[in-house]
Amino acid sequence: MFVEDPATGKIRFTRRGVEQYGSRFARAGFNIETIRTMAGFEQAVDAMMARELRQLAYNIGSDEPELREVLRGLPGFDD
Repeated sequence: MFVEDPATGKIRFTRRGVEQYGSRFARAGFNIETIRTMAGFEQAVDAMMARELRQLAYNIGSDEPELREVLRGLPGFDD
């Protein structure tokens, strides 16, 4: 998904990484082309997951109380 330069610690995403994460990061407000560190990658992943969990919660609505209970407490899920 990405390659890390062992001398500098900088990362760059492979084509597959861009395909896997590019649009998902963008929806969370991150441009994959500007992420160059593991800390930046972790921030983007956290934001992406929080956004996707909020979207899941929105899609579920109140129709599935059991699933809402499982999701409660996860980052990005506010019941």
